Amino acid sequence: MITRDDIRELANFRSPEGCAVTFYYQPSAPPNKSHREEAILLKDMVRSALREAGKNGKSGSTREDLERIAGMIDPSHGNGNKAKAIFACSKEGFWKEFEVPGLTTSRVGVSQRFRLKPLAAVLDAEQRACIVLADRTKARIFELVNDNITEKQDFVNELTRRGKSDGWGGYDAGHAERKQLNEAMQHFKTVADHIEQYFERKPPDRLVIGCRDDVWSEIEPQLQSGARQRLAGRFRIDPKVATPEQVKQMAQQLLAAESTKRKQELIREVVGEAQRNGRGAIGLRRVLRSLEQGEVLTLLLGANFSAPGVKCHNCGHIDLHVTPTCTVCGRENTELEDLGDAIVGNAIRGGVELVYIPDEEEFDRIGRIAALLRFRADQNTPARAAS
Repeated sequence: MITRDDIRELANFRSPEGCAVTFYYQPSAPPNKSHREEAILLKDMVRSALREAGKNGKSGSTREDLERIAGMIDPSHGNGNKAKAIFACSKEGFWKEFEVPGLTTSRVGVSQRFRLKPLAAVLDAEQRACIVLADRTKARIFELVNDNITEKQDFVNELTRRGKSDGWGGYDAGHAERKQLNEAMQHFKTVADHIEQYFERKPPDRLVIGCRDDVWSEIEPQLQSGARQRLAGRFRIDPKVATPEQVKQMAQQLLAAESTKRKQELIREVVGEAQRNGRGAIGLRRVLRSLEQGEVLTLLLGANFSAPGVKCHNCGHIDLHVTPTCTVCGRENTELEDLGDAIVGNAIRGGVELVYIPDEEEFDRIGRIAALLRFRADQNTPARAAS
């Protein structure tokens, strides 16, 4: 399974000679056991890529990579029904292959950079969370990474046991109850400290709490700032009897619902900011300008986004207008069928948060691409500040 670190490595790779080969393979249900139609399709894709590489004088190492890929992916060799992504550049000694769920089609490309747009959905679907189950006497900490859950810690709080008598006038009973409440509060403080330490060692994306309703009001005040910022929500469960599979299922449902809600809120926020000439950019032209000026905090990319354009591999300028030379540095442009690959790569290299938006009618109406900005460069000039 491909990870975020893998995707960052791919985004940072550059072949000066333009020999970076990207291959996405999504197997189809074959009409017969011979896989003939799929084999023909793959061979045609490879031949087309080789012809393009030959036109640009890159047929040597590129041919070697494409032929190796074709041999591995050939359906007759028993690849099964698993989608794959292969990134290769033998000239630079680079070869990576991954199983990638959620691909929609097979494609191949050769360029200076690997083509990463299909991985936007993979980044978005990745779930990394710390899950904490707690009551007054027990706490369990789990780590969730996609579909794998691991229990990391399990500790018990031994509450003071009450004696046989409540004492004169029930005084001892009240004293013991207050002591137990204080011990429970200390227990929850200890749980909060463990959460904070976990985030310091290996920060996950989100925090999820599992507890009974009657103890949430005791847990919440003890959470520290780092945990509060990452808190995705809570679900109802008994920490003593919950199985890891139950925990995983309930946490994944909560995280999915929280992700959907956040995307809808982001769309509304970006549109609102753009309408008031604030920290919002909508549409391809405006987003490209914001990315180039380093304004973008969060990039929203639609599942069906696609747009032709050009990229200058000398200065990196991306333009939706197809022109032979770069409008910034005057060097030759490379024509791109889909600017999405270049945009996703730039966003990952620039540390921009990438949010993948599935089919969404409201988002489609604004061009299937938008951004929430850190700042507006045109509003930070000395003249603007003085006014």
